Amino acid sequence: MDFRPYVDRLFREAPDRLNSTRQNPVTGSSWVSGVDRPGPQKRAACRALVAREWFAWDNPGISPLPLSYAEREKLKGKSAVDYIVSVYARSLATQKYRTAIHPRFRDYARGVMASPFTPDFIKHDPAILKDYPPRPLGGLGPGLYWSPAKISR
Repeated sequence: MDFRPYVDRLFREAPDRLNSTRQNPVTGSSWVSGVDRPGPQKRAACRALVAREWFAWDNPGISPLPLSYAEREKLKGKSAVDYIVSVYARSLATQKYRTAIHPRFRDYARGVMASPFTPDFIKHDPAILKDYPPRPLGGLGPGLYWSPAKISR
């Protein structure tokens, strides 16, 4: 799916379009108009929207992938699975939404359940344990961020 026309419209119609400090309407990232070029922000928005579509296709019935800090934080308090979706989204964002290199949600969730960095209220949730039995995931570190560089360590 080509999100470029949609993203162009979001940027063109953004409430802060006349401000010097702007916010990416999809990812929430800040940038400075006239200093930072909008192209990289628009590409990041498109990658994030593609990742959201991929996530929905790969994980039917789960909350949509949150793309901004505010969306991720709002989702954290809903349920244990939503908490994992939130940290998954944050981890995927640090990899620039490269879904081809980041573990899929099921593998990531199982890694979260095996991680010493996971909060107890998640690790002891019976529904999550049933759906995502613990299985260590190489590259998963503090903050539940996944990194391909950490796999070989």
